[in-house]
Amino acid sequence: MYDERSARRYNRRMNRYRNPMRGIAAGIFFIFLAFAFYFSSTFASNLFLPILFAGLALFILIGAASSGNPRGIYGGLYPFVWLMGLALCFLIGFWPWILLPLGVSIIIGALYNPITTGLSNAGFMANQPPPQTYQSYQQSNEPNQPYQAGYQGSQQTPGTGTYQEGGQYYQYPPQPKQQYDMPEEATPQQEELPPQQQ
Repeated sequence: MYDERSARRYNRRMNRYRNPMRGIAAGIFFIFLAFAFYFSSTFASNLFLPILFAGLALFILIGAASSGNPRGIYGGLYPFVWLMGLALCFLIGFWPWILLPLGVSIIIGALYNPITTGLSNAGFMANQPPPQTYQSYQQSNEPNQPYQAGYQGSQQTPGTGTYQEGGQYYQYPPQPKQQYDMPEEATPQQEELPPQQQ
């Protein structure tokens, strides 16, 4: 068990550095944050929030693209649109423009299938490994039996009281005889219980 846990920890540590897009996304966010502080203090304007929201929007979009999953990228489109809409509203100062990201979100929701299909067929997604397919486990080559027939055990075991391990058959150890298999009959003294006193 310890070996499995250390192997998982090692794989997790090594997978952190395999996808450089996550680091790029964080770097872009910090660059936008620095620009937001610089432009808000230098020009004495209200550019801090628009630049901050634009940086967050790009950070989320690139982070979603780093997943390599079309559904993950699609899920990153919604916060991207809304954060860019907030940046636009803070930049212009006219809040009815918030209806713009609302309309774009509705359009993105209506185009789910074309967007995810187009992303899965895109060139940067072509290098992704195919999803793993799992085969169902079948114990024997016998055809499936109907439900009404009930469970019919495997006919391969040579006798009852045996089990197979590593291709060999072994006998189960003998079970000790239990003394109290059957419930005892109640004695007349046990049947007559005194009434509970309150």
